Amino acid sequence: MAISGSGKGVARLRRDNAFYLSIAPFFLIFIVFSVFPVLFSMYLGFTKWDGFGDPQFIGFENYARALRDPVFQKAIGNTIYLWFWSTLITIGLALVLSVLINDHVAFGKTYFRMVFLLPLLVAPAIAAIILRLFFSSNGGIVNLLSGAVSGTPSYFDWLGSEFWIKPLVTLLVVWRWTGWYIIIFLAGLQSIPRDVYEAARMDGVGRWAIFSRITMPLLLPSIAFAVITATLGGLQMFDEPYVLTQGLGGTNNSTTTIGMYLYATAFTQLNFGLGSAVSWYIFAAVVVLTLVYQAIVRRAQAGAAA
Repeated sequence: MAISGSGKGVARLRRDNAFYLSIAPFFLIFIVFSVFPVLFSMYLGFTKWDGFGDPQFIGFENYARALRDPVFQKAIGNTIYLWFWSTLITIGLALVLSVLINDHVAFGKTYFRMVFLLPLLVAPAIAAIILRLFFSSNGGIVNLLSGAVSGTPSYFDWLGSEFWIKPLVTLLVVWRWTGWYIIIFLAGLQSIPRDVYEAARMDGVGRWAIFSRITMPLLLPSIAFAVITATLGGLQMFDEPYVLTQGLGGTNNSTTTIGMYLYATAFTQLNFGLGSAVSWYIFAAVVVLTLVYQAIVRRAQAGAAA
């Protein structure tokens, strides 16, 4: 007697019962703590809710309100500034240092990896305290050195300056994350066959030509990964500006990022609908920029292959 398709499916389920039961907790946790919050935040973006009463449906008002808010507009500008300069300096510095370590350090590369990664292990709050020791207006090391050079005491308020607070946040990001990208680039560099370099040197190819025509094209996947990772972190930047300005966003919101704006609206003002709308703006920006990067990398790889 032939067994129907549905009967086979039931028999397979019974046979694999233990397997499905073993993976069920993972999917349950994934649905509760990942899928449900995402779907719920999407719903909250169309409502007005303070976390206590019943959500009131208001359509796209939260999205429109965010775009009209001058603080949100300034947060967008601050985020773009901090993301651009921190990404450019961090990845550029990491690329240069990783090439130097790979080419000129024969022994102890693991030591350099460990040393450059140490700042990432320091908590953002501790890193901000260290930076404050250097740039405090009263007794800061930079002001003390400036006063010693000029002969007059210096009490410049670096952390209160609308202009200088952004470079200081960028400096903190660069200090913390350069080591991480050095490790990524070193892994990419060490995956390039040494025979390629030896053949190029035998043909009389110079160092710059080797770097620009061999190293960079073969390192493109690592660079693309680093840029996408930096973009994800830059658009969601929160820790560094928050701890450095003690949650105030600097003078006249000079370092308030989109992440800080989201935190303030959702968890300080208890406007979870507006906060959810802002989070979806961040998500949309991340998706668009990631697609743009992927298109650029594909085109660059196609050009290098040709």
